[in-house]
Amino acid sequence: MKSRVFVVLIMLFSPGSGLMAQLQREATLLDHRDRIRITPLSHLNSPFRETNMSITPDGQYLFFMSLRGGQKWSHSYMVWGEDSVFDGDIWYTQKVNGVWAKPKCLPYGINTASGEDEPNVSPNGRKVYYQSWQDYWRFTGGPYYEAELINGKWGQGRGLGGGITEFFKSNFDATDGMTISPDGKTFIVACGNDYHNNMDLYISHKGPRGWSYCKRLGVSTPRDERSIFLAADGQTLYFASNGYGGYGGLDIFKTTIHPDGSCGEVINLGKPFNTPKDDYGFILTGDGKEGYFIRDGDIYFADLTDADPRMKPAYQISLKGTIRDSLTGRPMQAKVILMDARTTKVVKILSTDDRGHYEAYLPNENATYYQSVKADGYKVKKEIFKTREALAQQSYENNFYLGKPLPKQTPPLLAQNNPREEPLRESPPEKPPQKEEQPAKPSFALEPVKPAPGTQIGLDDKQQAGKVEAPIYEDPYSFDDVAENNLILLLDVSASMKHPDKLPMLKESIKNLVSYLRAVDRISIVTYSSDARVLLDGVSAAEQAAINSAIDNLGGGGGTNSKNALKKAFKIASNNFIEGGNNRIILATDGYFNLEELFSIVEKGCSQSHAQLSVFSFGKLGNEQEAQFEELARLGMGTHANISYQNVDKALLQEAKAVRKK
Repeated sequence: MKSRVFVVLIMLFSPGSGLMAQLQREATLLDHRDRIRITPLSHLNSPFRETNMSITPDGQYLFFMSLRGGQKWSHSYMVWGEDSVFDGDIWYTQKVNGVWAKPKCLPYGINTASGEDEPNVSPNGRKVYYQSWQDYWRFTGGPYYEAELINGKWGQGRGLGGGITEFFKSNFDATDGMTISPDGKTFIVACGNDYHNNMDLYISHKGPRGWSYCKRLGVSTPRDERSIFLAADGQTLYFASNGYGGYGGLDIFKTTIHPDGSCGEVINLGKPFNTPKDDYGFILTGDGKEGYFIRDGDIYFADLTDADPRMKPAYQISLKGTIRDSLTGRPMQAKVILMDARTTKVVKILSTDDRGHYEAYLPNENATYYQSVKADGYKVKKEIFKTREALAQQSYENNFYLGKPLPKQTPPLLAQNNPREEPLRESPPEKPPQKEEQPAKPSFALEPVKPAPGTQIGLDDKQQAGKVEAPIYEDPYSFDDVAENNLILLLDVSASMKHPDKLPMLKESIKNLVSYLRAVDRISIVTYSSDARVLLDGVSAAEQAAINSAIDNLGGGGGTNSKNALKKAFKIASNNFIEGGNNRIILATDGYFNLEELFSIVEKGCSQSHAQLSVFSFGKLGNEQEAQFEELARLGMGTHANISYQNVDKALLQEAKAVRKK
């Protein structure tokens, strides 16, 4: 009787039986015919098994698990196929000049003799999530951990904890694949009661209180689902399954996870990705051009240029950049907020890494976003980003340079009018950590004077000899020991200056400069296009509202009446002359006029007003035009700089701090 029952069960659940067919679901089958070639990556593979890959969206870092061993902690603990294999370790490789370098093993502390697996790398390559069944995983928030790369060294793993740990304490003890969304808030795992039995997919979300308890995804079948990967959009899920029919064994499928947790259409990637063998572990880059997967324990590459678009994520535009201090060039911790310009809804909130880098992936469609960058103690910068600017290359780089205002000072006049109130004292300049490694500075057009080799600026003979220690750091935002300013901004507002990288950029930076200045500093603004106009004449920098209003209303068009404007600027410089101060005209223009006509005006004006003239140029310059700008600045005893987003804040501040108190 028992044997009859056994025979019946075998018939019911055999691959060709009707009941087994009923357990399988349907999926859309793609046919790439001969459009895609696959290539084994022999220099990444080993005689042992590789699996569970993860790749950064930019395609520069690839992480995977390997049973190749070769480490101090490695030991043989099982047989895979006919071979004795080592405990699993997490390996990674970096692309150098378009070629994957020799793989490296992550250090001990992440890898151990317990066997680590299922790495998932963050978009910036600076964090890795992984699995470790250490003996004490229940007490350390395991079995999934995260580790960060800080100053070139990988830190110790920290357990994800929360509902993920509780889920594994009470349910399953076998897994074969884990993935975490690029924003670090969605966790999906393939797990079951035994590695050799069928597995299902489970999902957890990270909220204010940590990770939620894992729930079964509806895309799971009564059969086997494994080896998962969330694409750069955080919604497109690739997984392996034998529950949707196909070519036999595990096939690779794609679906979309909706915000409510439901799943969209299931698509079989078809040939050449799927065969009668087990095919799994599919991953791809953010632009959808490179794909990788596992077959027979080896890593394969596929050029997806001609692949059926249905197999790729719908989100493919990369927006990335770096946030830096506008003076020091140092990378900054900042928040990047993207808002849909049409609906005014926040789309993404990003945080920079320790290199000041951020990256996001946006819908491959024509849209406009407001992009805001916020950092503690810095002025907020806002720009408009249009995806059509990135559609051709499927990527767009937008770097930001933030200026840091000084604490406000009470104008001396207010203190004199009310003698009972003492003026607010300026807080001491904030100094960077002494031991912090200084990164290379960007190539600004204006650079401070460098001391002779072996000397330090501002040190006397005893200090140079090492008998007296003195700090050489100077806060670039501090106006201590800076002479009073008589600044005249001579601004070209002609039609050619309306480009976002010209006058609009300069306006924001001027307002930033004013926030650094003191009440004793004076600001004048002269504009010119078809005519020359004086907007401000020797206004105290304490009158920020009036100055900013004048700057916001800058406009014009037509020609460039630069000669008349320059004469007005020298007259204002003379009328507001400060003895021992920084009497300086800053001419800002893209130079669409005859510069030689200004040479005689500059020579005469500087001689009579005792003011200096610096020149800010915009746009690409020819050799002849650049030589004319430099000659004009030389005649004015000032400096010349070609202005861009990278140097505009620094250039303005250097002009305002050009003269020291005597």
